[in-house]
Amino acid sequence: MESVDSELFDAADVERSASEFAVDPAALTERLADHQAAVEELPGVENIVYEWRKQYEDPLIERTAEVYYLRVPATVWDEFGDALGVGDAMLGAVVDVHRRTVSTASAVSPTPPDGVAYVALDRTL
Repeated sequence: MESVDSELFDAADVERSASEFAVDPAALTERLADHQAAVEELPGVENIVYEWRKQYEDPLIERTAEVYYLRVPATVWDEFGDALGVGDAMLGAVVDVHRRTVSTASAVSPTPPDGVAYVALDRTL
C-alpha cells in the first residue's frame, strides 16, 4: 500500500492517536493509507463526496485543491471499519486521526457533535 500523504495526516497526530488507542503507529499509518486507497478505488473520492452531499445535510466543511474536509454521520465509520477489517482500537485511532486533521485544518470544534464524525479525503490520489 502507498504511504499516507504527509501533508494530509500530521505525523504527530498519528503518534498521539496511536498512543491514545494503544496501537502501533506504523500499523495506523498503513490503515490510514488503506482507507484512502479504498475510497479512491471504489467509488472514488469525488464520487463519494458527491453522494454524501446528496445524502447528508451540509457534509462539506471545507475543500482545498488537495483535500475534502467533511462531517458525516458517525455510522459511516462503521462501514469503513468493516471494509478495513480492523478492530475497535485501530478503528478508533483512524477516526481520531481524521478528527484531529479536520479540526486543525478548519474552524470546527475539535469534538464533533454526538452522532457526527469528521473525515479528511485526499483529492490528489
